[in-house]
Amino acid sequence: MKPRNSQRSKSVRPSKKYSQSRLQLGGLNGNKLIKCAKCEMAYSPTNIEDTTAHRAFHDTYLKGRKWSQNWGSVVSIPTNSMTPPPSQHSSNERIVMIRPDHPKEVNATLDVMNIVNNELHAPHDENSFWVNEDGKGKAFLYIKDDRAVSAITIEQLDEGRGKWMLYDSKKLVPNVTPKFELGISRIWVCKSQRGNKIAMKLLETARNNMLPGKSYQKWTIAWSQPTNDGGKLASKYNAVTHKSGKLLIPCYI
Repeated sequence: MKPRNSQRSKSVRPSKKYSQSRLQLGGLNGNKLIKCAKCEMAYSPTNIEDTTAHRAFHDTYLKGRKWSQNWGSVVSIPTNSMTPPPSQHSSNERIVMIRPDHPKEVNATLDVMNIVNNELHAPHDENSFWVNEDGKGKAFLYIKDDRAVSAITIEQLDEGRGKWMLYDSKKLVPNVTPKFELGISRIWVCKSQRGNKIAMKLLETARNNMLPGKSYQKWTIAWSQPTNDGGKLASKYNAVTHKSGKLLIPCYI
């Protein structure tokens, strides 16, 4: 899908693809590579370019990307049984929706998505539905203390993409094509913020702000074949129990 405005698309830079084991600069010169125990990036501690890149990756991977007050459109955070009220430091926390016609915030979000895709071992080229102005999706980020600590990208689904996945075996159920309206392409929380129900807040915000004036039902939302952690989140959020007793996760391909 190509953006309508070719002039605008030029201002969105190609995304960098960091990887936990991609830095090989020092290794080419015979320097020994080490692997960071926290962010898992391999780098040469004696190479200036390696160590500089590692510091930047490490900081973003663990704490989230630094975020400008001017980036993103602030949306309300729903409060229900799954999303408790904001903490006493709520003035430093907000959820923003990314605007495709604002290149700086799009580029900053692409930086976040690079970290997300590396950790999830996911493709780096599945952003067009929220990057392009005529795309059928959106990106939402959770901002805390001026850092993007969590992200979700979600898209409208065409018919025929829905599947059921068995939670215990992660196998897709054959010959069944359920209809789902939205698909969660990516959902991620940086390591330092996990366990704070931020992912639930993003899920609820996304389904209530995907389209103006419309709130999608949880059972109409599918997952892009989730990881182990994603499967656990899905099992709590909108999994269903089959008559056989098996837990089914709504997925899409």
